[in-house]
Amino acid sequence: MSIHHMGQKIAFADIKTRLPHESWMYTQNEAHDGEFDAEEVWLHSGDLHIPELLLDEGPFLIMVEGNLIVDRYIGNTESDAAASNLVVLGDTTTPYMLVGGQEIYITGHLYVEDMFWGDYNHGELTVRGNVEGGLLVSTEQYGIQVQGQRKVKRQLQEWEDLGPWQGFDMLKLFVPECVIDEDTEEPFPWREEMLKRLQQGQPVIHREYIQAAGVKPDVPDWFEDHRVSAENIQRLTHPSLLPVREDDELLNSYEFWLGEQFCRASVYGDEHTEGYFRSLYFQDEHGCALLLKVEPADQASGSPDEHAEQAGNPVWMLSGAYRYVNREHSGWSEFSEKSPEDIQQLSINGWNTLLQSVSNYQYARTLISPQLIRDLLALPIVEPYDDYYDDDRHGLWIGDFYFAFRQAGQLCDDVPQPAMLRIGREYTDAQGETQVEKYFYTLHQHADGSESVLIEYSAQEDEDDDEEPLTIELHYIGGPQLLHAVQLLERGRKVLMQANQDLLDGELPYAVESFAKRYWKSKGYLK
Repeated sequence: MSIHHMGQKIAFADIKTRLPHESWMYTQNEAHDGEFDAEEVWLHSGDLHIPELLLDEGPFLIMVEGNLIVDRYIGNTESDAAASNLVVLGDTTTPYMLVGGQEIYITGHLYVEDMFWGDYNHGELTVRGNVEGGLLVSTEQYGIQVQGQRKVKRQLQEWEDLGPWQGFDMLKLFVPECVIDEDTEEPFPWREEMLKRLQQGQPVIHREYIQAAGVKPDVPDWFEDHRVSAENIQRLTHPSLLPVREDDELLNSYEFWLGEQFCRASVYGDEHTEGYFRSLYFQDEHGCALLLKVEPADQASGSPDEHAEQAGNPVWMLSGAYRYVNREHSGWSEFSEKSPEDIQQLSINGWNTLLQSVSNYQYARTLISPQLIRDLLALPIVEPYDDYYDDDRHGLWIGDFYFAFRQAGQLCDDVPQPAMLRIGREYTDAQGETQVEKYFYTLHQHADGSESVLIEYSAQEDEDDDEEPLTIELHYIGGPQLLHAVQLLERGRKVLMQANQDLLDGELPYAVESFAKRYWKSKGYLK
C-alpha cells in the first residue's frame, strides 16, 4: 500500500506550524500572506514503511511525522516542476532517490544505499542530520544542504564531472539500459528508464563501481633494477629529465618536494671537461641531508662502483656525504653503511621516492600531447587574452570553467616563460564545502630536445595574499589526481572548442569583456 491511500488529506494551513520554520515552504508562505494555505497535504502520523514513493502525481505536500522507509525508490520523472514536496520529521531510508523540482526536507538522517540524484535548480534537499550511502549527485545546480556529515562513497556535481581526484565512467556505473549513448552525443542517464526498472525491482547501477577507490594509473617502472648504482644515477640524470641548459650554465638540475621529502638531481659540466659529476641530493623534514655523487674515476678519489665498470664504458666513482642542516656545526661527513640510522633511512626513502617519481614523470609525459596545448592556445577565442599577468586579459569564464592562457615567451620579471594553459573550476567536496581547484598544463623543453607537458595543481588561493600559491607537481606525484587532471583537460578542451565554434558562429561567451568583443570584431570573427 502506498502513501496515496494512507495519508490524511488536510489543508496546508492546518499543518504549517508543524513544518521546520527554516524550510522554503514555511518561509515562502509566511512572506506571501499564506499563498499555500489552501494547498492539499497528505499527512501521515508516526513511522511509515512503503514499497515506493512517486512524487509525480500527488498533493502539494507529503508530510511524514516519523521515520520513512521506502523499499525501492523515492522519485519523480519531471525535475523541472514536480507535483509533490516532501517533509519527513524523522529519518528517511531508501536505496534510490531520483528527484528534482520540489523541496525535500528531512529533520533526521538520510540513508540512500545506492544513489541520490537531484536534478535542476528548481529543487532542493535539506537534511538536518547526516547523509549516508553510495553516490550523491546534484546536476543542473540542484541544491543540497546537509547540516550533519556527508558519509557517501562518491559525490558528483554533474554527470560529466570527474569528481575531485576520482575517475568516473557512466557506462561502467549504470546498467546499459539506463544510459543513452549515441555517437554524436556524450552519454547521459535516462531517468525514465531508471524509474521503470526501479518500479520492477531491478537495479540501475553497479554497486561495486561506486565502492571502487579512485583509479590509480598503471605506471611502468623506468628502471631495470633499484640498486643504488652509478648506472641508475646516470639514468636519474638523463637529458630527457633535465630542462634545457643555457649556454653559460655549468649546472643543470630538476628538483621537487613530495610531502616532507625533497629531491634534486643535478649534472655539473659535461663528460669532456674537468670537474664533471652527476649528483642526487635528498633532504627530509628533520634537516637530514644526503648527497650521492658519481664522477669519472680519473678525477675522483675512492673506489669505483663495482657495477659500473663494463667493457667500453668509463669507470665511475660513487661517493656520498651527509650533514644536518639545522645544527650549528653542519659540516659534511662521509656516508657509509656505518652512518647514523636517520641518514640511512633518508637514503632509502629519498632513493625510492626519486625512482618512483621519475617513473611517474616518464609516464605523465605520455598522457598529453604538447601539440594539444599549442592548438588550444592558438584558438581565435584566446587571442585577445594575451597577457597572463594582467588581471583582465589573462583568461575568461566559460560555463563552469575558468581558462587562463600564457603564450610562449611572455615575460615575467623580464624572464621569458613557456606556454601554459590553466583550467580552474569550483566544486563541492564531500563535506558540502565549495572548493576551487586549478590545474596548470605547461610546455616543457628537455635537454635532449624532447618536449612534454608538465601537470601541476594548486588549491584555492587567498585573494588578499600577494604570494604565489603553492603548486603540487602531479607529473612527479602521480596517483588518481594525475588522471583527474588529464580527464579535466579533456573536458575543458571540449568546452573551449565549443565556445570557439560558437564565437565563429556569432555567439559570444557569457559576460565577456568589452576589449575582447572589440578585438574579435576587428579580426572579422564577429559581424
